[in-house]
Amino acid sequence: MDHHSPLLVTDKGIRPYIEKLIYGVALFMPLEPLVGDILLWSAIVLSLYDQGRQHLIKRPTGWLSCTVVAYVLWVGVSSVISEHRDWSLVGWLYQVVACGGIYYLMRTYMSEYWQWRIFLQFFLGSALLVCVIGVYQYVFVPNVHMHEWVDAKQFPKLMRRMSSTLQNPNLLGAYLLMVLSVAGSYVLTYFKAKRYEEVYKILPVAIVVFLVMLLTYSRGIWVSFAAMVLYWGIVVERRLLWSLLGIPIVLYFYQGEIAGRLWSLFHGQDTSVALRWALWDSTTYIIAEHPIFGIGWNTFWLVYPDYNYFIQAPVILMYHAHNLYLNMLAEIGIPGFILFMTVIIGHAVAALRLDGDGFRKSAQIGVGTLVVAILVSGLSDFELYSHQVAVVFWQLLGWVGAFMKVNEKSHK
Repeated sequence: MDHHSPLLVTDKGIRPYIEKLIYGVALFMPLEPLVGDILLWSAIVLSLYDQGRQHLIKRPTGWLSCTVVAYVLWVGVSSVISEHRDWSLVGWLYQVVACGGIYYLMRTYMSEYWQWRIFLQFFLGSALLVCVIGVYQYVFVPNVHMHEWVDAKQFPKLMRRMSSTLQNPNLLGAYLLMVLSVAGSYVLTYFKAKRYEEVYKILPVAIVVFLVMLLTYSRGIWVSFAAMVLYWGIVVERRLLWSLLGIPIVLYFYQGEIAGRLWSLFHGQDTSVALRWALWDSTTYIIAEHPIFGIGWNTFWLVYPDYNYFIQAPVILMYHAHNLYLNMLAEIGIPGFILFMTVIIGHAVAALRLDGDGFRKSAQIGVGTLVVAILVSGLSDFELYSHQVAVVFWQLLGWVGAFMKVNEKSHK
């Protein structure tokens, strides 16, 4: 493994520029998606030119990389067949191809130890900036969308939910959950290895991100974080499982808004819970009528009104099913859903089986934690609908995909 400084590495051609664009995506996508997209597509175009000029474009290596390509292509086929083809193809290009592109960029151009460390620095630095902006908004900026995010009758004391640059508290919570999956894995792994200097570098960021995540007041995200702790307890440190016993104790004695939001999951008085049950029921009819190819990527909001029996008002739009599993099944069909699940679970399982030093092992555990978080939060929402969240998610998968590619080369 090459541990040299990037200043000592001399790459020819445009590869260094592509690498810098990848770092830029990690920094700007959570902060300003327009800038992030410009950097992402610039990197994709440059990489295609670079690979074509050197005649390096080959078939995907490794079965997981093949499943990513198959997933992207299947969603494209589903979009072509869709009754809303034009809209679906635009969504496929903007969302799925872009996510496949960042995965490809990470796997192809992030092949050195120093690159992985720089990426982590940009990733965590961006998260810290998102938190700072969120705190500023939380304190000083009126929350004009509050009535859209909370049932005021059920939660009269809840006057603030943090959204920051993700524009929605649930999406912010999902993004911060991704950050915590990586940062928390590094903290726990380094602490167990008694590498305290490394712990002190990442722990402050993890604490800030955790506190901001609480202020999103997103119940699904909190439950997902508990699932992450359970995963860490199984994979990293068994003693961590004892911390889960403190949750019901804290909820029993603490009667603030956080506790109130969590307890509301267990009764039907909250309109958002009732709406989700009706939404999910209606979505099952979409799946039943389009089981193979689905209705087409990003067309849920166009098709759902024909199946909606809960709210008939035409001004009410549902952009997704608020459930990862149902939304994927509805839009890309059963084969597409299987491919997606194979990709993310496959990366989590394969990452844990890889050898590597403490840095790589921490990242690999982090991606496993990330997948657990997404699968649990996906029970009550579909955060990957967000372009920002989806690109960050696939960039992290590509990060570990780069580890796998290096591992494959070393074995050859």
